[in-house]
Amino acid sequence: MTNIGNNIKKLRKVRGLSQQAFADLFNLSRGNISSYEELRAEPKIETVMIIANYFGIPLQSLIQENLSVNQILNFSDYFEPAIVTNSTKNLAGIPLLTREVMMNNTDLLKQIEGAPQLQLPIQSKHKFLAIEFSELIAAPLELEVKEQSILIFEGIEMEYLHLLHNNLGLFLSEEEVFVGKYEQNGEQISLILSSWKKSLFSLSDIRYYWKLYGKFEKV
Repeated sequence: MTNIGNNIKKLRKVRGLSQQAFADLFNLSRGNISSYEELRAEPKIETVMIIANYFGIPLQSLIQENLSVNQILNFSDYFEPAIVTNSTKNLAGIPLLTREVMMNNTDLLKQIEGAPQLQLPIQSKHKFLAIEFSELIAAPLELEVKEQSILIFEGIEMEYLHLLHNNLGLFLSEEEVFVGKYEQNGEQISLILSSWKKSLFSLSDIRYYWKLYGKFEKV
């Protein structure tokens, strides 16, 4: 059991927000906020991330701690994306494809550009992509993640192709998406889902391939 519901209620009251006003900040309904505060439900992981980011609260603190009023008042308020400060300049903005987006859209590549972004402390010039994992995404059995976990993928760079072997990765094109395991045989690299499903890597299609970087899930 987490403290998310109690912390949302306390955070809302400290900030002087009604349930509806709080809900409007994050494209939720007043009923959502009510169910969280009454501990009848918990928000999805990406929603928790967005709330934590908005109010400048450490993610683990929002999830695990029973925050005091003084703690909430001492946390930095949310920051405008256009303003780079000492607290945000080292955060990478990572587009997030939610389960709803993946369920309701056929061309997922077009959804990346306008997707909401997670702010994570990743210091890298590489491209990253976050996906809410669900049964809609075909994946090998060795990918042990729970429903609604957030998977973080790193874009493939040509100079690091030799490091792909035995790593999990993502194939995301206009027409399909799946998670698999990279295998290298000589100069040939494949992303393999199963004995009957794989994709042969080619430099011309490098934008379709990603390498698993990390994950976020409830404990």
